[in-house]
Amino acid sequence: MNKLLEAFVYFMENGLGEKLSKELAEKLTGLKAPKGKIEIPKTKGPDEFQMPKAKDDVIEASDNVSGNYAAGDTKYNADVLAEEQARKRGFIEDDGIQDATDMSQVEYSKLYSEAYEFLTNLNRLNKPVKRTPNVKTLATRKMRGDLPFINTRLSNPMTNKMVLRGLDGTTESLYSQFRIELEAYKNGLENNLKTIKENNIALSSKDKDNILYNIKLVNNLNNKVDQLADDLVQADKSPEKIYQDFRNVQLEKRFGITRKDIAEQLDKDQGILASMDESMAKIKKLIDETEDIRSGKAEIDNKTRVKNLYQGKGYGPNEGLNRSLTRQFLRDEIESGRIETTQAIYNAMKEGSHPFIDSIKVFRHHYGDDAFDKIGKYIDENAFSDSGIRYPGRFEFRKMGLVPLNKKAPGKTYAHYSLPGEIDQEIADIDKVIKTIEEGNNPFFKTKEDIKNQNSKRSNLVKIRNEIAPEDTKQLPGDELLETAEVVPIKQEGIISNLDLNIDRGPKKLNNIELYGDETFDELKYIEENGVHPRDLDPREGFARGGIVEVLI
Repeated sequence: MNKLLEAFVYFMENGLGEKLSKELAEKLTGLKAPKGKIEIPKTKGPDEFQMPKAKDDVIEASDNVSGNYAAGDTKYNADVLAEEQARKRGFIEDDGIQDATDMSQVEYSKLYSEAYEFLTNLNRLNKPVKRTPNVKTLATRKMRGDLPFINTRLSNPMTNKMVLRGLDGTTESLYSQFRIELEAYKNGLENNLKTIKENNIALSSKDKDNILYNIKLVNNLNNKVDQLADDLVQADKSPEKIYQDFRNVQLEKRFGITRKDIAEQLDKDQGILASMDESMAKIKKLIDETEDIRSGKAEIDNKTRVKNLYQGKGYGPNEGLNRSLTRQFLRDEIESGRIETTQAIYNAMKEGSHPFIDSIKVFRHHYGDDAFDKIGKYIDENAFSDSGIRYPGRFEFRKMGLVPLNKKAPGKTYAHYSLPGEIDQEIADIDKVIKTIEEGNNPFFKTKEDIKNQNSKRSNLVKIRNEIAPEDTKQLPGDELLETAEVVPIKQEGIISNLDLNIDRGPKKLNNIELYGDETFDELKYIEENGVHPRDLDPREGFARGGIVEVLI
């Protein structure tokens, strides 16, 4: 909330008005502004937190007990800190039984004086100051050259002949091209807002007029894209698939190169890349073999694995519609306070198209798996109606009997929305990866550090599983980090020929995309198919289950 308030204050100080300042602050931070008037505090903390000079153990002790301090009561706080110092310096045992009365009162008096002096200086150095408008700076000519959303009124893509040229006039082509323009405009606007906020740039009256005009343009374009998506859904077509196909075609047209051309060029290259990527066929073979390693197809049928990962009625024949309808309903329910989630979950429901957060799992927790029967009935009743399958609003959905079974979130992370069986499958997948690393059969991960990364993910999943299903709590084999695991070197004549993978060659890459070292198979497959790492995507782009995130309606 501090970031949102800072952004709101910046735009307000530039005279953009409360409503527009709220909207811009939300776009810049990704946080939702509170309803009603935002009161700007008359005081603020110092620009930089300052720590008084003190012994290291005093500072450390204060960090340990700061959560127990009482606001404005230095004497009480000094008593709390002095007792913690006594434990650290060995005057009393850290057993939860002994306290300050169990030590020499002379020594305790010295500790108390030291603690009181430290806290007094801490309060003095970080005393709130009167809030005054920050002095704005003027943007340089060079900086303004990179701020088109501030300097100019952008052209309207919906009427721009350059944008419309070459389109065939169908809903499919209009939707795809306008969505490309929308994403570019949104990213550009947010980057420009971030630049002027971080550099505390002063805005002229013309700048403010341009921002207001461009914001309206982006909102109108967004409404048009949503309308075209609705038309496609009513025609029983998938907007997401249409958009991805259109992007692939445009990419080929723009750069004049095909996958075949890339494969031929890689054949000519020298060095490591030439050895690894002699042809796209080898890359495809590598990905296929990695899929075998990652999913354990030799032992677990892939259909069974997918069924284990995505359980419940929401993943039936109406999965795409379930995802879209529940996302919009969840957004409204969160805003109305009927259910409570983390800010990240709310942002995903508000914006849509999050790479990993799936509204089906969120809805399943808060409303129960049987609630999908009611949504299925709504879909069946409206499949052939004039209005089509549209989200009718939260009040109509509530009339269907959609009542929250769990108001609170299941935990602090999105993973807590998974069922125990779903997490069990994720743990099994990680175990397969660890096994292949230990045996030297994994083409991407081969070091002890890679095993530690996988085990860190595994232990976190085990912890979450035990939290959501405490009755099933048990230590699974391998829960501890296998930091001493031996790694068998990958054979030269293995999956990738003519390449010694035991040489440390720095950051690993796939399709020239740098890897983090703990990628899941879904992420590796997404990189191979799209040429970009899913973790580097804008939160509004992405995938779920390796495919369409939702149908926009």
